Amino acid sequence: MFSRFALARLVHVFFRFSRFILFNTYRRRSCSSTRAAEVEDHMTKILFVDDQDNVLSALRRMLHGRRDRWDMDFASGGEEAIQKLEQKPFDVVVTDMRMPGIDGAELLSRARDRWPSIVRIVLSGQSEPDRILRSMATTHIYLTKPCDALRLTTVVSQSSVLRNRLPDAGIKRIVSQMGAAPCQAPVYEQLLHELSDPYPSIERLGSLIASDIGMTAKILQLVSSSFFGQPQRVSTPEQAASLLGVNLLRELVLSAGIFQPVDFADIEGFSLEELNRHSREVAECARMIAELETSDQRTIDDAWLAGMLHDIGKIVLASSMPGSYQEAVRLAQLEGKSLWAAEREVFGTSHAEVGSYLLSLWGLPSPICEAVGSFRSHRTYESDGNFMPVTAVHVANVLRRKNVLPKCITNPISPPHFDG
Repeated sequence: MFSRFALARLVHVFFRFSRFILFNTYRRRSCSSTRAAEVEDHMTKILFVDDQDNVLSALRRMLHGRRDRWDMDFASGGEEAIQKLEQKPFDVVVTDMRMPGIDGAELLSRARDRWPSIVRIVLSGQSEPDRILRSMATTHIYLTKPCDALRLTTVVSQSSVLRNRLPDAGIKRIVSQMGAAPCQAPVYEQLLHELSDPYPSIERLGSLIASDIGMTAKILQLVSSSFFGQPQRVSTPEQAASLLGVNLLRELVLSAGIFQPVDFADIEGFSLEELNRHSREVAECARMIAELETSDQRTIDDAWLAGMLHDIGKIVLASSMPGSYQEAVRLAQLEGKSLWAAEREVFGTSHAEVGSYLLSLWGLPSPICEAVGSFRSHRTYESDGNFMPVTAVHVANVLRRKNVLPKCITNPISPPHFDG
């Protein structure tokens, strides 16, 4: 067993070596070519909905400079929005919440059912808590008024770019429809037990959430967006739980149903518990690498979070299409290939792109989304010479797969679902 210091030095040496190899392998991909490949490659069709004409006029003026990339339409209420949605396809709907007749929550609920691949964004002033809770299952991102052009364009553009990486319309629908976060049943039961305590511990709640991939992503969605106050830039579920507080967490878990316990017992060779253990170890190793390479705390925190969430796409695919995912697992086992490659044969994409798109829909910061989507393909690998979370995640994942890290799993050979 390595001491923490010895392990840190080993990680550092391995990181430096792999950084040299990877940089020379991918250095031909310049910043300019990467950006050119990652811009919105088609006109993004956006429908803005608000019952106040002055708000729609302000949006037209504010977004006038985006006309070369956005095909924008405007509806003065939920009824008109439904009519426009029936007339032509849209990629994104941005709606106010409080409107007469069909309000924002009802509009997004109908949009999710009838046009499930649409990105659903709320742009609203203060709204009643019950209305917000009612809309949570159908809202990807919640923005508060007033919202500046940069914030709005960043949110829409990021989801559009990552959406374009998914070639299959069916996969886009599945990701877009993901409301409650799939989670480990034992962790969910422990969370319920803690919440039922007369004096629940917010530290214990945060620790439980931090032990699960899906719970971590979902809780950070709530604080990264504006569901409950101004969005907060936090990188740990413990911080997020503390910001939300015990009472709101209880309501979110028990009433809003933000977590959905799942069991992958029917998928032979795939264990949610072991996947979560793997992700926690990658996260800790990625944080260690980041601490050795930079003093910037945000980058260090992002490395941990990206490591924790780098395999969330596997959970999305396995929970949505268990039969097809079993096929991918068996293909990897029988042909000795990585699960990442097997996923591409079965789904036409991999868990990296799926996870990255989900996190972008949930409003997580761009460095996290890019690290999750790029750590296998190195789309953004340090082309400007700066240390990035994706680098730490890639090296940490390799170290874990090579069994260099202290092991919590007794099987000496990692199952294929740990590969990539």
